[in-house]
Amino acid sequence: MSALGPTAALGGVIWAVVQPYRVTLLHPLGQGFWWLFVEPPLLAIAVGLFFYFVITPGLLRDLAEEHATAE
Repeated sequence: MSALGPTAALGGVIWAVVQPYRVTLLHPLGQGFWWLFVEPPLLAIAVGLFFYFVITPGLLRDLAEEHATAE
C-alpha cells in the first residue's frame, strides 16, 4: 500500500523522460500559465507525492489499528 504513491511519481518521471515534449516548461514559447501549470507528467508526480505524504500515513495507521483490534 505504501508503494502506490512513489510508484505513481516514478511513472510520472518516466513519462516525462520518455515524452519530454509533454513537459512544456522545457519550451514555453507562446504558452499560457494554465498550459504550463497543468501538464500530465507533472500532475502524475504531484498526485503520487500527495498520496504518499498525505493519504498513506493515515491509511496505514487505520490498517494497523484494524489489524490490532482483530487479534
